[in-house]
Amino acid sequence: MSPSLSQRLDVLARNLIPAALGVALVVLSTIPFYLPGYGPIAPNLVLMAVFYWAVFRSEALSPVTVFFIGLLQDVLTGAPPGLNAAVLVLVRTFAASQNRVFRGKSFLVLWFGFVLVGVAAAFVIWLLSAIYHLTLIDPSPIVFQAALTITLFPFLVWGFSWTHQKLMAQS
Repeated sequence: MSPSLSQRLDVLARNLIPAALGVALVVLSTIPFYLPGYGPIAPNLVLMAVFYWAVFRSEALSPVTVFFIGLLQDVLTGAPPGLNAAVLVLVRTFAASQNRVFRGKSFLVLWFGFVLVGVAAAFVIWLLSAIYHLTLIDPSPIVFQAALTITLFPFLVWGFSWTHQKLMAQS
């Protein structure tokens, strides 16, 4: 018996949740907070989302989708075109390929994996920015951004985990 239209729409909606959250986090991260010096060190919320969903639902977050989410982030933040898109695709590819390492383990293993990914992503962003601008860039803002991103990871993962359990469990 083939699934009804409402069942197919339900599955489609559940599979769109990771991408929709990614887009929402891009928009949220571009809201201006009028705090001095906050812009360059704002946490990379999208990086957290891509890592989490690539580990637990990689089939619902394709590399093409991640690329366009990263491109949207580049456009809205004024980053060099393709910078975040490339980094997010790399993170998604790594996390999806290593999902067996992270699934079923304690949260500390997942967090440690994200620490490694977060530091590597920060280095790649810094390096590509320096190459794009053809100058050596002060690494301290990206170091603070990486530290803030890594520190906030457990809080966002709690929300992602809740979403995964409550809204996506049946798909």
